[in-house]
Amino acid sequence: MRILITGVTGVVGRSVARQLVAAGHMVSGIAPYGHRCLDPDVNFVCTSLRDPVLQHLADEADVVIHLAPIDNDAPGSAGINGVVHVTHAAARAGARLLFLSHAAGHPSLYRHAEMLVSTGWAPSLIVRAAPLMGRQLDWMVCRTVATLLRARVSPQPVRLLHVDDLVRFLVLAVNTNRTGAVDVAPPDATNTFTAWRLLRSVNPRPRLQGIRSWTGLTPDMDLAAVQERWVFDFGWTASQAVADTARGLAGRRLSAAGAVSVRGHVSLPAEVTPRLAPSDGMPLHCAAPDGLEGEFDDRIDPRFPTFSCTGLNRALPEPLTPMTLDVQVSGLRAAARVMGQVMALDTVVANEWGSRALAVFGHRLYAGVSVNMVAASQLPGWDLHAIAQQACNGQPQTPVVPWDCSPRAGRLRGPLAKPRIVARALMVLRHLKADTRAYSTAAIAEHLDPAQLAALTDAGLQTRIRMLRDRIHQGWIMTALWVIDSGVTAAALRHSRTGQINSVPGISAIVESSRVDAEIAPLAEILRADPRLAAMARAGDLGSIRARSPAAAAAVDATLTRVGHRGPGEVELANPTFGDDPLMLLAAAAHSAAALPPLGAPERSTLPGRLATNCVASRELARDATMRFTNELRTALRELGSRHACADVIDTLDDVYYLTCEELLAMPADARLRVKRRRAERERLQALRLPGVINRGWVPVSRCPAAG
Repeated sequence: MRILITGVTGVVGRSVARQLVAAGHMVSGIAPYGHRCLDPDVNFVCTSLRDPVLQHLADEADVVIHLAPIDNDAPGSAGINGVVHVTHAAARAGARLLFLSHAAGHPSLYRHAEMLVSTGWAPSLIVRAAPLMGRQLDWMVCRTVATLLRARVSPQPVRLLHVDDLVRFLVLAVNTNRTGAVDVAPPDATNTFTAWRLLRSVNPRPRLQGIRSWTGLTPDMDLAAVQERWVFDFGWTASQAVADTARGLAGRRLSAAGAVSVRGHVSLPAEVTPRLAPSDGMPLHCAAPDGLEGEFDDRIDPRFPTFSCTGLNRALPEPLTPMTLDVQVSGLRAAARVMGQVMALDTVVANEWGSRALAVFGHRLYAGVSVNMVAASQLPGWDLHAIAQQACNGQPQTPVVPWDCSPRAGRLRGPLAKPRIVARALMVLRHLKADTRAYSTAAIAEHLDPAQLAALTDAGLQTRIRMLRDRIHQGWIMTALWVIDSGVTAAALRHSRTGQINSVPGISAIVESSRVDAEIAPLAEILRADPRLAAMARAGDLGSIRARSPAAAAAVDATLTRVGHRGPGEVELANPTFGDDPLMLLAAAAHSAAALPPLGAPERSTLPGRLATNCVASRELARDATMRFTNELRTALRELGSRHACADVIDTLDDVYYLTCEELLAMPADARLRVKRRRAERERLQALRLPGVINRGWVPVSRCPAAG
């Protein structure tokens, strides 16, 4: 189906467009300004609704969704005249018109707009939404928050609609031919006192200057149609919508145009930023031989030609599934973009760093050596030579850094460059420890056991998957900031008399983790002291270990409690964890027991050593919480996959890993064909062995025996 969306660069417009594209529709959009998070598959025209191009776009559309604000104080507002232009264009094109109205808005404005739509010649559906809430804090949600905080505190019930549910309803409405009007609000309600108390507890506390309130917080709404005729399943209750709004408000401040992040806090991201093309139009070229490029592979900017996979394969085994590439790699790229904000890079280098500091080739993850060398010249504590040496990994090929990508390019210059970057970093890091602790606490508090997960409706499960994806991205951002903190600490202590502090070996440090090895160490010591227990562990005989040694059995259980959510290749969502298969934990402990024990007495504690240790511990805390959320997403995907398999939507549970997050939730008509094609592609890529270093292109080093 061909769909035109006005106001497509707004929060709701971008979300609707993203889901419609994932469902297989052809989407075009029009708005007076662009946005970097808009899906690149949207045919976007940047202009006002007065432009004649509106009619041309409407002529090609089957459905027109009018999301451009009519409130003159809203960003990108088209006013009431915009309704006139869109209604006229849809009528001339014979397209069905969907119009989003706000039940809490001023009647003289919104009822007038509804009358224009309902009396037009185009078949139309008016979606009258309750006050919006959610972590997607656009101008509508900010206005609802301001209204709640200004409202007289009372037990008065109020119906609040989550942005996720509004988007899901609009996508559902596109696929029907219904007309008329429908009020959309969840069947339950919360009260203003509960909402006020929860929103006031957010840090930093919301300030309401310059933000208008809705005219009526509790409008009269008839929910019979949405419940009986549409049979729409809401994923969020009103109270859950308030809690999710508070989750998104942490680290942000309200504004009339939408919430903005407060510098020094790590706020929860609410959408994925697609990869950026070079700002100067430099063409990218395929790195793979003919016929071997993966669907999700990156292309190389010839000015940044060198990539290395050293240090990345343990956490991200090869090749990755599409779901992992969509969720985890996009989170790592979001983390890289936040790191890039600390560096004063020019536009070309900033685009490369944000898009390909971590790149995908053959569905394997590679670190961009060329752009990492630029970063090493910018960030304190990063070692240019360590990056080059780690990238080579003993191979004869030396990474090539062209002259125009050398450390001279894209950086602050002069004697004050480094101090300015350090000051910028310290400003960004000032609340990082508190934010990390809050994030780790949330990872435990938001856990759902299998029974609670099974009790969720399909809509509740889908909204949880989206929330967990955003949580994972937040965790990668925190881990990346701790990498910057490690560099700042290393630079400050580099000349300390107490010893040399390790420098940061590039962006690959984001995925490095030694916590699992440390947690397994007590169990490994027990196995090392008893060769028979070690033999049982190598054989995977957990029952015999429990019968022979209660101490070893208790150590196994304690280790599973601490790291049951982790495991080999833990970033890959399709991989099992130690909690899924305790025999993997026994194998890891047996391998550790077979290694040589550490020699010598521990080093004397010093101030530089403690600072470095605390920094690593905080980074490990952020990484561990990210893996907790990853495991929560893994279990949610399994639950949804089992439901889809039972409903014969997909063939097997594992098919969910061969769709992207948006595709899984939108379920395109050709989902089975996509799964089949991508599964075959992964099997083909598994049969290839890629080089450790890629310079402008790659050819298979060899084929695995399974490939024949």
